[in-house]
Amino acid sequence: MPRRLTRNFILASAIALAARPASAVAISGGAGIDYQAGPQAQSYRGALLFASTEARPGDLMVAAIRYKDSRLGPGVAGFANAGVSVSPAVRLRVLGLRTFGDHGFDAWRLRAGPELDLAPDVTLGAYYLRLHDDAPENFNAAGVDLTFPVLPALSGQVGTSYGRWSGGETTFQGTLAGALRAGARIQFLCEVDVGRNVTTTSTTAPSGGGIWSGLPLTNQLGNGGSGTEPTTDHRITSAAQFGVRFLIP
Repeated sequence: MPRRLTRNFILASAIALAARPASAVAISGGAGIDYQAGPQAQSYRGALLFASTEARPGDLMVAAIRYKDSRLGPGVAGFANAGVSVSPAVRLRVLGLRTFGDHGFDAWRLRAGPELDLAPDVTLGAYYLRLHDDAPENFNAAGVDLTFPVLPALSGQVGTSYGRWSGGETTFQGTLAGALRAGARIQFLCEVDVGRNVTTTSTTAPSGGGIWSGLPLTNQLGNGGSGTEPTTDHRITSAAQFGVRFLIP
């Protein structure tokens, strides 16, 4: 059901965007690379190609990803991010990630919630996140984040979230992130998550504004990128992600 809901929402968004006059639609794309390091020496590397479009009713971004996880091995993934305006200052956003490992690993992730524009380039978002992999484990979380400008070429984001795995383990963590536009065609991304049983909940952010400006960090699922079944751990741990985006305006 979550996958069907995501697919239908993205399809409806794409139709709405396509119905706009060509002059009102902005289209862009590019490529990127990501690296993530998490607890217990876990790591993730990924490369992606992406395309996005933005118009007055909303925005849509899709990406194809090739990754290698230190525990799960290599695989491919598909990502989509769709937002629809429901009022001049409020949007509804749905993000989906579907992962297929070369050795049989299968996972999906769905994040949805509203976004509120508090001021120019200042956005408050709330979300529900659900992920599932074939460990088998399910994870549900809720969180909020605030995106804001720091300098003309630098955006920041702070957030917090609480979640629970189906086995009973809980997560509580904070997030600090930044995006630096280093030139017309390059952007650097960084995110640090700190808390108990760290599980990266951001995955991406709005493609129509937000910190990543449609250029997501496409990390793997669960416990700092492992995607594997978590163990109860009350220590404070962290996961760090770094990304570079090469843009085609």
